[in-house]
Amino acid sequence: MTLSKQYSIATRHQRSTRIDSDLSTDFFPGLVYHGTAQASLETLFRQYGQTGQSAYTLTGAYGSGKSTVALLMAGLLHADSGIRSAAIDTINTESQSLLEESAPYQKGWLQIRAVGGVTGPIESFWNATLRALEEHPKTHNTKVLNKYRKASVESDSELISTWKALFDDVAHCVDGVLIIADEMGKSLEFINRSGGDLHLFQDIAEELSRIDTPVIFLGLLHQAFSEYAKERGTKLQDEWAKIQGRYSDILYNVSTDETVALISNSIKTTSPHRSGDELVQRVLAALEDKQQRKELLFTRLEQCVPLHPLTALLLGPIAKRRFSQNERSTFSFLNSHEQFSFQLFLQQTSDQNARYDLSLLWDYLEANMEHAILGSPDGHGWATAADAIRKALKQDFSPQCIALLKAISLITLFGKSANLTATESVLLTATEMTDKKQLKGFLQQLKEASCIVFRKYLSAWVVFEGSDLDIAGLVEEKVEQLHNSHEAIERIQFSSQVIAKRHYHEFGTLRWAAQTVAMQLNHIDMPTLTGSRNGEFANFLLLLKDEPEERLLELTRNDKSLMIACAPNANEIISLANEKYALELIKSDKTTGAALTHDKVAREEHKARSFNAQSALDAALTTAFNFARWIHNGVVYDKETMSEIATFAADSIYHQTPRILNELVNRNKLSGTAVSALKKLLEAMLDEEDQEDLGIEGFPPEKSMYISCLKNTDIHSAVGEKGQHWFREHLDKKFNAVFTAAEKRLKDCKGNEVDLSEIAELWASAPFGLTKGVIPIFLLAFLKSMGEQIAYYEKDMSGEFAFIAEPDTDYVHKLIKTTGNLAVKYIVLAKDEKEWLQHLAIFAASETNRDVSNNILSVATPLVTTMHNLPHWVKNAHHILPDNDERNRTYLRVRDLFLQANDPHTLLIKDLCKELVAFGADDFESQIDVLEDCFKTLRQKHEQMLAAIKTKVKTIFPESGEELADMCQYVEQNSGDLRLKAFARELAKSDTGLLQWLESIIQIVIGRGKQNWNEGILQTASNKISDYAQDFLSVVKSQRNGSDTASQSGKTKLVSLVLEGDDGKLTSFKREIRAIETEELQSTMSTIERQLSELDDFHKINLLQQLLRKSLEAQS
Repeated sequence: MTLSKQYSIATRHQRSTRIDSDLSTDFFPGLVYHGTAQASLETLFRQYGQTGQSAYTLTGAYGSGKSTVALLMAGLLHADSGIRSAAIDTINTESQSLLEESAPYQKGWLQIRAVGGVTGPIESFWNATLRALEEHPKTHNTKVLNKYRKASVESDSELISTWKALFDDVAHCVDGVLIIADEMGKSLEFINRSGGDLHLFQDIAEELSRIDTPVIFLGLLHQAFSEYAKERGTKLQDEWAKIQGRYSDILYNVSTDETVALISNSIKTTSPHRSGDELVQRVLAALEDKQQRKELLFTRLEQCVPLHPLTALLLGPIAKRRFSQNERSTFSFLNSHEQFSFQLFLQQTSDQNARYDLSLLWDYLEANMEHAILGSPDGHGWATAADAIRKALKQDFSPQCIALLKAISLITLFGKSANLTATESVLLTATEMTDKKQLKGFLQQLKEASCIVFRKYLSAWVVFEGSDLDIAGLVEEKVEQLHNSHEAIERIQFSSQVIAKRHYHEFGTLRWAAQTVAMQLNHIDMPTLTGSRNGEFANFLLLLKDEPEERLLELTRNDKSLMIACAPNANEIISLANEKYALELIKSDKTTGAALTHDKVAREEHKARSFNAQSALDAALTTAFNFARWIHNGVVYDKETMSEIATFAADSIYHQTPRILNELVNRNKLSGTAVSALKKLLEAMLDEEDQEDLGIEGFPPEKSMYISCLKNTDIHSAVGEKGQHWFREHLDKKFNAVFTAAEKRLKDCKGNEVDLSEIAELWASAPFGLTKGVIPIFLLAFLKSMGEQIAYYEKDMSGEFAFIAEPDTDYVHKLIKTTGNLAVKYIVLAKDEKEWLQHLAIFAASETNRDVSNNILSVATPLVTTMHNLPHWVKNAHHILPDNDERNRTYLRVRDLFLQANDPHTLLIKDLCKELVAFGADDFESQIDVLEDCFKTLRQKHEQMLAAIKTKVKTIFPESGEELADMCQYVEQNSGDLRLKAFARELAKSDTGLLQWLESIIQIVIGRGKQNWNEGILQTASNKISDYAQDFLSVVKSQRNGSDTASQSGKTKLVSLVLEGDDGKLTSFKREIRAIETEELQSTMSTIERQLSELDDFHKINLLQQLLRKSLEAQS
């Protein structure tokens, strides 16, 4: 049979006491009326009986049993005789006698038992008052109850005046009125948080003591009044302290031995009591204490079985540490089912002599409370002991040795207040060892392993201090250095966010406000605060120093994105922030940081303290943010939640945001699925505007986006009106506002490109607040609704905006992430510009022989295309009209305007007009005339060049038909020059009537393709053709024989001239020339001879040889 069948914990110790619900006859049996409880009650009754003092406070730590004593007092004065009898049986005769003398009893007291909480004290007191009237038999179902149920109590004065009237009304049927305020500290926190004062509690102490009806007020506190107002300055603290001076304060501090009594009373057993427990006797014999205490503890410790006596003695001191809650922690331990807990021990143990010893208690604390202990003042000692135990485990010491070390550790940490030291006689009782020699052997092992050390002045063993760093001391030192510094506050990282929930549910857009902490307004750069926002639309700004409320009201009126409050617990936040920052400084310090790296004990303690400090700071900040009086837009909010205030701010800032209920796309960060669906939707908007639901079949994600954003909003219609499927007017007024703002931006910048990121930023900012997910959808819908009123642009490789005819798939995809690479231009033409465009449309139609509509893009496209289709050399030529410099310059500039155009509006309406007017064409007709001539000249330039070349070729080669073909065939077959062969092959095609042979001949003689021609190259082509002709004719004359040779030799003649130069060298000139009939030149010859007849022979010869030389050189 396990011990759980034999031992159990009394029901009343399984939870904390509530004064408003736990009072019954079952509450009192088993209640331990220890010395502290007796002293507290007797002090109160004695003062009341002797002085008439009516207002009291009972001050003690959390979980110390104050509520139990208050409920005992309520039972002693209760109208129910059963409850009163049970309560009287709990106290001793001395207390009973004092009670009868001090508080005479006949009808019972009306008992107002209130528990402080999140509501104010007025509400909790009045609700408790009505419950008291219902509970007391003399006021239950009476006119008095009905009367006061209808009463309205909303202020301090109304509560006091109503109480005075009520107490007077019930004076004849009750002995007096008992008012108990449990968790009174929460009521004081509420008053402090709301910026109130203590008039209510001042009036309770003063006014209620003056009425005829006996009144006792008892408030249960954890600390003095002034401590609850410490963050509001010393002046207010002094005022609150003065008010508490009107109360008689009774300290409530349960001793260690009283805790043992409570434990012994809470453990119940089904077995008969065994007196003279040997282990208890051994423990008490080992204690170095007064005999009187030992006798007192003997019975109590016997009744604590199966707890080991040393465990029972240490539970009291442990419960008083910062990481515990006094009695509440003790009874939590007794009832816990956590790892290594007392309850698990009972369930898993069958040995009737087994005890829950210190080794198990260590394991319980380590498994369940180590994180809290390390962050407390005991953290250093605990870390040292834990490290010693780990060290012993690594050395494979026996379980008994490890258990001994755990006992020494707990006694070292918590034994002082229980007057326990780890002497050898005590340690012998702490384990199952009975042999002192064996004990000494284990102690020596632990000593040699540097786990423990013997302290002569204590005559006891303690855990060896394995750490050289005093983290607690270092923290205090650093905190002192930070006393007048705000560094810690500036480093607070509080990332909690407040969502505007109602705004989200109404409009579908998730908006949140960041929570920011600052010491005071002067320490904040507001432009930096608002400019550094990363997704949040507003800031809850918590100040740790009071600021004039009027200043905060004015500041929030000027900036609706700010909600400002002063923290009600500023001192706590500052203290915790300093502690957290001090721990960071210790780690970052060159000396202590290096020591931490090599000191495992100190490192564990530092880690735990950092975690706990951060947790406590976060909790304090959460409390401050939740309970502060927030000011927004010049209004103070006392009761509204932060989410409600955030909604007020969002509604005010984004008052023109449209309703878009689609969580998939109405957000700033889209999932991969949402991005894919968005791309498909934009493509459908581009290509399927005349299809129902944009041709989206089934119900993929893009369908829901379409329905939410375009169909339900009437922005798109597959039916359309006059070919228009997209609409920006006559929509919901908020969508109208969105599109109107974008249209206004375009019109304000008409004639200039507007970066689409500007419109995206406009829509994302107040008062619209569109998200990044929906902006591409509405942006494309807006652009399509503008029709031909806008021109589209996209950045080219150079980073400049270049005109594009219309959006394509790549364009709409860029709407999602790179709107900065896209732009549009709003085009509005004046009356004269429209007329000019009409003239250009007619001109473009005549140029292209097709209909051209009267809009800029339709007109510009064929003209730009025509210019780009010109031969490459014409597009780069500089001498279009060599005989007219002014017209030549104008035609070149017009040509370049069309070739370099990236904006049809700028080209046709601005640049072209400007150029034509500069030429002197002042009216539209003359401008069109110039333009027609320019296009004609440019278009004919290539043909004119070819015609000139053809004339020269025909002059050199007058032959045609078969004769020319035979010559070409002969040269192609017999020449060794590949380029001359090609020349002959193309020359043979000259009778085809086409001009391609000319272009081929030019390419052959200059050695470049058409795309590399220019004016300079074409100027040399004529001379090069002459050179090729000489070689051609030479081959024909020298290579042919027979009759053909004879025939051909008569048509060409070789002219050779040998001249001596100035340097004495001979130069030879040879050219094959065409034979010409002498009769054709007879007239010219006669003229020349007449002119030469006047010269002597030497001059004649000299003149003729120079003319011949020039002619021959020109031929080459």
